[in-house]
Amino acid sequence: MTMRLGRRTFLRGLTAGLGATVGLPLLEAMLDAHGTAMANGEPLPLRLGTFFWGNGIVPGNWTPQGVGPGWAPSPNLQPLHDAGVVPDVAVLSGFNHDSNVGCHNPGRALMLSGSWDGTPFDGAAGTSSATRPSVDQLAADVLGQGTTFPSVELAVSRAGFGSEDTFSCSWRDGSLLPAETSPRALFDRLFLGFEPDDSLRQARLSVLDSVLGDAEELRGRLGAADKVRLEAHLESLRALEVRVDAEPPICAVPSAPLDPDETGGEALMARTELFAELLAMALVCDLTRVFSIRFTQSVGDTVFADIGALEGSHTLSHSNYAMHSNTVTHTIACFAALVRRFADQVEGEGRLLDRCALMAVSDLCDGSVHTVADVPILVAGQAGGALQTGFHHREAMGARASTVPFTLLRAVGVPDVTFGEGVGEATETVSALEV
Repeated sequence: MTMRLGRRTFLRGLTAGLGATVGLPLLEAMLDAHGTAMANGEPLPLRLGTFFWGNGIVPGNWTPQGVGPGWAPSPNLQPLHDAGVVPDVAVLSGFNHDSNVGCHNPGRALMLSGSWDGTPFDGAAGTSSATRPSVDQLAADVLGQGTTFPSVELAVSRAGFGSEDTFSCSWRDGSLLPAETSPRALFDRLFLGFEPDDSLRQARLSVLDSVLGDAEELRGRLGAADKVRLEAHLESLRALEVRVDAEPPICAVPSAPLDPDETGGEALMARTELFAELLAMALVCDLTRVFSIRFTQSVGDTVFADIGALEGSHTLSHSNYAMHSNTVTHTIACFAALVRRFADQVEGEGRLLDRCALMAVSDLCDGSVHTVADVPILVAGQAGGALQTGFHHREAMGARASTVPFTLLRAVGVPDVTFGEGVGEATETVSALEV
């Protein structure tokens, strides 16, 4: 008789006297005979994620030539081709916000929540806010039921408007949620279930060491294929733990944890790749099904050290258009790395990306003059077959941008019949995205 495991099976142990849990990947013992659903008949889970960057784009370097599947890469979108993820991404153009918005934080609120409180931007994090929950939180209310973490909020850059910013781009109950900015802290939260003190890290105690006994007992009950998958999962998790532990602690250089030079530059690709690894693990282990990534903040002056920038990205958007465009290209390279990691992650008979709906957006179109017509939008993943990708779709100018997140909500099974309110309300989906 074939052994069956529940999807909520964990490896358990003690690390420095504290309880540790390690989620398992999707094993054959958890699936039906065809490998296309859970053993109890439930479908494999769907996921939703958002990726936001501030300060818009340089329009002439963004929109690709041609529509349909044969679009030619623009300078900003070249990284999608370089990463080999074009078949998994839809490029959307022609979508707008209300013409009265015209600034950073209102555009951010409308793009992610379909709502805006009507107040103008004045530089503070709490102004020009959303009045409705953001798309990820609406998804978490449905997809997050029963998962360890209903949603995970992350921030790659720690820079804000003139200072460090620890807010996410996720709204709940009228307020922005805090964001995790440390891959190491996220690892501890996901796989240890607590925030260890420095003595644990200094002793180099591994969460994997603490669950070896439980893993060995489980290994003896698994089939040959599942033994290989379990071993590969544990090896990947150990390698990730080593990489995360090597990141300099935040307390070492508060203003520039990864690249402590006088410019305050940040190693954005390295941190994105760590977060992508952690999210792939968390999703495939079903610890969470919803996440948001604030890559850079609205009006944030992130210094893109990866590409040699010496000034913040908001400053560049108003002073050095060539370098500002380069920061956008690097942003898309980081998003492409996330998509590539999800595409490489095996889940059941397919890929993790096959069951994801991901949206990458900014607050503006032209960051230099704060336009909100033809805002940049990318959609990745197929949401279990509900979404189609691999093409450039241009909507007739004037289409409301909030119809895109509403489409993703419906694709992952959120039954809401509307999204947002007022000038951001969406009641129709983008049919070109739907299968």
